[in-house]
Amino acid sequence: MPLLRRLWWAGGGRDPISVPGALRRAEERRREGRYAEAGELVARALELDPDNLHAHLLAAYLHAARRAPARAKAEFQWVLNHDATHARALLGLARIALEEGDANACHDLLRRALRFYPDFPEATALLAAVRTRRAEAPPAPHPSAAHSPAHPRVDRLHLPGTGRALIIARADGGLIASQPVAEDAKDVAEALAHMLHLATGALERAGLGPLHRAIVDDGHDAVFTRTDGELMVSLALPRATDPTQGLLDVNRLWSATLHELGLAGGTPTIAPPATPVNTPVASDSTGAPHAPQARARAR
Repeated sequence: MPLLRRLWWAGGGRDPISVPGALRRAEERRREGRYAEAGELVARALELDPDNLHAHLLAAYLHAARRAPARAKAEFQWVLNHDATHARALLGLARIALEEGDANACHDLLRRALRFYPDFPEATALLAAVRTRRAEAPPAPHPSAAHSPAHPRVDRLHLPGTGRALIIARADGGLIASQPVAEDAKDVAEALAHMLHLATGALERAGLGPLHRAIVDDGHDAVFTRTDGELMVSLALPRATDPTQGLLDVNRLWSATLHELGLAGGTPTIAPPATPVNTPVASDSTGAPHAPQARARAR
């Protein structure tokens, strides 16, 4: 019954309360520093509505205020798992990352938040502070960092002759490497991740299973992408590239990337030196005439 989902009729002297009412009072208690009372109200709201994003966000704030970063991160991540563009959850994780001394993670989380909500003053101010701190005390790279499995040697991932750009990123949009190195590579990785997230959701709702490969026509290039839900490799080729050849190219780069990341054994297969260009225009795998920009170019 809707009424039973909205109201709390528990015993013990507690008055009936709606979920919005509980969250409103919890927010007031939090701002007053009365964290225990706020926590009880949030718990009551979650009993009524376990999937309420606002309640989980408030729970994250309370854990952070009570110096329980692990629990706070878990709640912020729960919110992001249900809304990947939730700017305040991204800001919360960024603050925790900064407190834990991970300025790079903080920087990336703030960039994601501002990509979705450019007019976010708190994120803008914190990002400026992080950039200032990084400029004043840049971290010294470890001698083996360039060859670490977490940082693949993209110079060894030879693009096909007509290859224009390569993006290697996590499924959440976190950039691992790009070729060529470009100022907008992180933005491109985040845009691709967002598109793949939407496409995956559409396929799963249609009962077609997860997304593994995609061809995105961004109006300039055909972006061939392969993903396993955790990693994505995207190769920008001319729009006239034959789809079969383009998918073959990205498959070979995928195998080479797994080798560089230490996720696959054996000798990596490298893409051929050239890709035919005298073929019909590749179409967008989603059928959309113009997908969001998904190119990384050297500036």
